[in-house]
Amino acid sequence: MVVVETTGAESGGGAVGRLEDGRTVFVRGALPGERVAAEVLEQRPRYAVAAVRDVLTASPDRVTPPCRSVAAGCGGCDLQHATLRAQHSMKVAVVSDALRRIGKVTAIPPIRVVEMADLAFRTTVRAVARSDGSLGFRHARSHEWVAAPQCLVAHPIAARILGGARFPGASEVTIRIGARTGDTLVVVDPAVGDVSLPPGLDADTVRIVGTAEAASAFLYEEAAGRRWRISGRSFFQSRPDGAEVLVTEVREALRELAGTPRRLVDLCAGVGLFAATVDAGEVVAVEANRAAAADARYNLADLRERVTVIATSIERWRPSPADAVIADPPRSGLRRVGVERIVATGAAVVVLVSCDAGSFGRDAGLLTAAGYRLDRVTLVDMFPHTHHVEVVAGFVADQRST
Repeated sequence: MVVVETTGAESGGGAVGRLEDGRTVFVRGALPGERVAAEVLEQRPRYAVAAVRDVLTASPDRVTPPCRSVAAGCGGCDLQHATLRAQHSMKVAVVSDALRRIGKVTAIPPIRVVEMADLAFRTTVRAVARSDGSLGFRHARSHEWVAAPQCLVAHPIAARILGGARFPGASEVTIRIGARTGDTLVVVDPAVGDVSLPPGLDADTVRIVGTAEAASAFLYEEAAGRRWRISGRSFFQSRPDGAEVLVTEVREALRELAGTPRRLVDLCAGVGLFAATVDAGEVVAVEANRAAAADARYNLADLRERVTVIATSIERWRPSPADAVIADPPRSGLRRVGVERIVATGAAVVVLVSCDAGSFGRDAGLLTAAGYRLDRVTLVDMFPHTHHVEVVAGFVADQRST
C-alpha cells in the first residue's frame, strides 16, 4: 500500500501522482488534488498503476456514485464518483495534455465544452451473459461478471433488457435502441433460441438476431432532421442528441473555416451522418465497413446526384482534390496513412471528430507537422460518468507551409 497525492487527471479516468522513488503513478478511482492510500497493481521501470483503497483527503468534487452497480465493481461508469463539473475539467485536461505531450502541439486554442444529459442516454449497450443467461458488465479490474439491475446511463428499454432478460448459452449481447423510433435490435453471440424477455417486451417489439444475421438486420433512428437505417454491424453514435450536437459542431467548423466547400471528402463516413447534413457541393463519402457503406447508400439515396459513397478503406482509397475533409475515424484514429491521404487531397480545411484523447493528440500532431494549424477544439460530453471523450477539432492549412 502506498500513499499518493494526486496532481492531475489521466486518460483512463483516474488521477496521476508520484511515488517516493519519483516514478509516475496512475491511480484508478482517484481525483486530482486528493491524498489516497492505493494498492499498486502494476510495476514498470518508469511508472506504476494503482487503485484507490482509501481516500485520506477527498477532493471537494468527490460524490457518492448514484448507481449501486458501481459499488459492486461495475467498470462501465468510471467517473460517477466525480461531479459533472469535475468530469469536464478532467476531460479538458486530458485532451490538452494529449495535444501537448503526444502531438507536440504548441498553440492550443481554448477548449469549449458542450454538456449533455447524463442519465438514460445510451442507446447501444454491450453486455456480458453468464451461464444462466442473465446480463451484466465486466468488473472494473477483472473479467468477473457484475450484475446490472439498475443501469442509470442506459436507455430505459436497454435498462429493462439488462435487468430482466435471459439469454442462456450466450456469451455477449449487444442491445441497440432507436430512441426516437422505438426500434430495438438485440445481437446475440453466439445465437441462442431460448430467450426470455421482461414483461411488456416480446418478439413483436424486440428483434433478436445472431451475429451472422446482424448485417441484414436493421433498426431505424431519427436525428438531425433525417431518418437513418442502421444495420446491426454499422456504427452510429450512441445517442441521437449526441449525433445532432456533432452535426452542429462539424457544420459550424466548416462554415467558419471553409464557407461552403465545392468538393468535400467525408472519411470514415459511417451510415452518412455528415455527408447528408453538411453544407457542401459535391461530397465523396469513404467507408471501409461494407454494412455501413450499404446503409449510407440507402440513407443518402435522395442526395445521390451530389454524394458518392465509396466502400473502401483509407489505405486503399485513392485521394482526389478536395476543398475540405471531414474525418471521423474509429478509436485507433487516422494514423499516419490517414493523414497522408488527407494531405494528398490538398484540402485547406480539415474537421476531425475523435473519440479517443490519445489518438486525437497523435493525429493532431501529424496534421500540424503536415502544415495544418489547429484552429478550434470542442469537447462534446457524450459519455457522462465515463472517461471517454468526443472531440471536434478544426484545422486550417498554414499558408506559410503551402
